[in-house]
Amino acid sequence: MNTSFVGLLKGLLIALLLGLGLGAHAQQLEVTTPTELRATPATNGKVVTRLVKGSKLEQIEAQVGWIKVKFGELEGWVRLNFVKAMEAAAPSAAPSNPGTNLAGLFSPRSNAPTASTGTKGLTKEQIANAQPNPAEMAQLEKYAINMGQAEQFARSGKVVAQKIDAYTGAEK
Repeated sequence: MNTSFVGLLKGLLIALLLGLGLGAHAQQLEVTTPTELRATPATNGKVVTRLVKGSKLEQIEAQVGWIKVKFGELEGWVRLNFVKAMEAAAPSAAPSNPGTNLAGLFSPRSNAPTASTGTKGLTKEQIANAQPNPAEMAQLEKYAINMGQAEQFARSGKVVAQKIDAYTGAEK
């Protein structure tokens, strides 16, 4: 192959790769439940400010369960389940990281009731590719106790059994 052709191909490849990033834009969000903007992605993180329902935010990044946002001049973290996407993200040819793009987490019907088993913030691919971790299961099993130990713990805390009638529906 001649070197000028190889150089042209390299240039086109670089231009293509740079061009793919131009279509990316920040995800616009709206607060659906009054919440706090926190300095860190933790429920005990320092509160930067309080956000009211309807506050407009701009996504900066995301991690499981939390979104880093910009609110005016402030930056901080909000829980994923307290915001919704304001617009569907434009399709992009660029590969995206599902952990940092809300487009894959919200649909136009994002305010519909949804059952969750602690997987909100994970993509279908992440769930499909999840693998058991035997070492972690072994660690958890170290904390298991038997019925006798549980009863002894309850007695030491002066916990007594109480009969509770079955719930039959809302009171009339």
